[in-house]
Amino acid sequence: MSPGERRRLLGLLGFLSFTAVYVGVVMAPVLTQIASEFNITTGTAGLVVAAYGAPGIVVAVLTGPYSDRFGRKRFLVIGSLIMGVFTLLSAFATGFAVLVAMRIIAGIGGSVIFPNTTATVGDNFAYRDRGSAMGTVIGLNTMAGVIGVPLAGVLAEATSWRVSVGLVGVLSIVAALLLLWKLRPAQTPLSESRIRDMYRSIVTNRSALGAIGSSFLGALYWFTWATYIVVFFENAFGLSQGVASILALTQGLGVLFGSQLGGRLGGRIGHKPIVAGSVVLSGSLLLIQTNLALPLLATAFLNLLLSTVIGARFASNTTLLTEQVPEARGTLLAVSASVTSASIVAGAAIGGLLIDGPGFSALGLFCFVAAVLAALVVWIFVREEPIDLEIAPAV
Repeated sequence: MSPGERRRLLGLLGFLSFTAVYVGVVMAPVLTQIASEFNITTGTAGLVVAAYGAPGIVVAVLTGPYSDRFGRKRFLVIGSLIMGVFTLLSAFATGFAVLVAMRIIAGIGGSVIFPNTTATVGDNFAYRDRGSAMGTVIGLNTMAGVIGVPLAGVLAEATSWRVSVGLVGVLSIVAALLLLWKLRPAQTPLSESRIRDMYRSIVTNRSALGAIGSSFLGALYWFTWATYIVVFFENAFGLSQGVASILALTQGLGVLFGSQLGGRLGGRIGHKPIVAGSVVLSGSLLLIQTNLALPLLATAFLNLLLSTVIGARFASNTTLLTEQVPEARGTLLAVSASVTSASIVAGAAIGGLLIDGPGFSALGLFCFVAAVLAALVVWIFVREEPIDLEIAPAV
């Protein structure tokens, strides 16, 4: 695969993951508007975020081995099409139950996108270069937070939440059509192993299980916070929906910069120390942000800093996962996506209970504990071969 073909591949995968992330985060800046329209609490409205993640708990695990056997493209195209169509339909929901149902079906499509996107990167880039490539894809999908969250909030304030959500659905359909037309990943050997053997190679691998467990805890911390970040700025400083959404831009900008730094630094010193250190540091910063009554400017800066640090984890953690069981890469990443989906559901539900109850100080403490546990698990159980000793595979 030529450098130009690799850049084109990363561009397509980045745009696809951008839309998948956008579908997930588009609800964060409109939760208060949805709660008002359907006469429910903000914490209950957060179930629309959980609904999107819920299907991935099962669907990703069921489909993962088939991408190892039959290739990635069909899952990426079909997944993005389902995600787009039902996100568009959710903009016309006549009740909260209908909205949740549409989000669940959209989540079925979204659940196969992330593991197959990262598996495709793993298939086409040697480990020494994979962190940088993963950082590029994550940087592009992070633009959903940089552009999408403030745009969704401002647009919803000017029109309605339905317009914001509907436009994201259209964007996802466009992504599906582009993938069908342009996606040409390098041909890689497909697995002939039985599905049972693929799963056995994962569940008997201590390091792989540790990487998955750490991913769950790290994602639990992050999605608990990310679901309610706009609500935090609204409640803590009495801001309007649009202004709070713009301030949430600090999250996307931080992750954008951090993912580039983490992927490249991990390629030099190893991805394991980046994963462990970044999650503890960012969790500590979140604990400070939610428990100290800091001025608005200082809070926004602190959020930028913690997002930069956790962004470094995203690229390194994904890269670390891709090399745990290379012969069942798609299956392992699907299992990881499944537990990440579980963390989205748990994070949205737990976060809703916490902000409806004791408040954001308790939410910050919960996130900090999850972050520390994530770091301990990856440091104790996950192995990483020295990068400078690896022989790059042919593609």
